[in-house]
Amino acid sequence: MSTTQRCLIDTNVFLVGALDLRGDKSSEEAKIVSLAIERKIIPVLSLRLLSEYHESAKRVVGKDFAGWLRHLILDVSKPVFVSDELCKEIEPKFSGLIPKEDLRHFVSCIVAEADYLISNNREFLKKAKNSYFECLTPKEFLNKAKLK
Repeated sequence: MSTTQRCLIDTNVFLVGALDLRGDKSSEEAKIVSLAIERKIIPVLSLRLLSEYHESAKRVVGKDFAGWLRHLILDVSKPVFVSDELCKEIEPKFSGLIPKEDLRHFVSCIVAEADYLISNNREFLKKAKNSYFECLTPKEFLNKAKLK
């Protein structure tokens, strides 16, 4: 990759990656989070996605980890924020095509002009395939970006 790519990193990837990184495990998800920390990729973020990251981390690991993850996302990786209001305006166009629980993430990619959506949710990736951005698993992204 010659220029820094904008990537929406799905909750499952960011949470697993942060846990693995904190535990010194070298998973594909941890490599994705490391790329965000090193500013080699720019995360795309909406307030809903930030809340999802935080609530999932708090539920799975605890509030201290959730706070650390929030700091990592906001202060270290310096994401591109998308407007929830703009997303709400665009969502009806894709309603029924994308699962409701993933619709905001999909639309956030469009609004932010993301290059990639990175997820382990194969059903979401299959339904999200489009001409706006590429939908890849962490392994596919790392192979494509030649960063693995």
